[in-house]
Amino acid sequence: MTKHLLILTALYLLFAIPLSVIDWRKFRVSAVFPLIALAALFVARLLLSKTLLPVLQMTALSLATSLLLFFCVEVFTGDWLGFDDICFGACTAVYCGFYDNLVAAAFAALIGVLFYLSSAAMQKLKKNTVVFRPVFAIPIMPFVTSGAVLTKLLFYVIA
Repeated sequence: MTKHLLILTALYLLFAIPLSVIDWRKFRVSAVFPLIALAALFVARLLLSKTLLPVLQMTALSLATSLLLFFCVEVFTGDWLGFDDICFGACTAVYCGFYDNLVAAAFAALIGVLFYLSSAAMQKLKKNTVVFRPVFAIPIMPFVTSGAVLTKLLFYVIA
């Protein structure tokens, strides 16, 4: 793990852990905090890079794909995601980069689905009835955070 990746990871986790805890408890976070994290990570990535143009291209591409991905999730789920979740997805995109962000989104979706299925099973066991479609809210920021950290661990620490 390089020094630059350690700095970016520490900065990302400095914002991501409190935001994930707040999202887990309240299901809403002010969009100001993910935007501050986005700006801080972007400036850190610019300061740590040796060349400006590749960083700007990679950041623009990862932001565009992340915003498109989270916007599609919001449209298809019927406004389950808020603007704060979309901003946090953009923050994660700046941290991860283009390719790692796509893998992190896949890991986040997988972890979120596993959490949903286990929560549905627990709800079914508690009620002792057949629950066709359990109704409960799921916070997204903890899953996005764990997907991003898992991606960085697998690609840069373990490999």
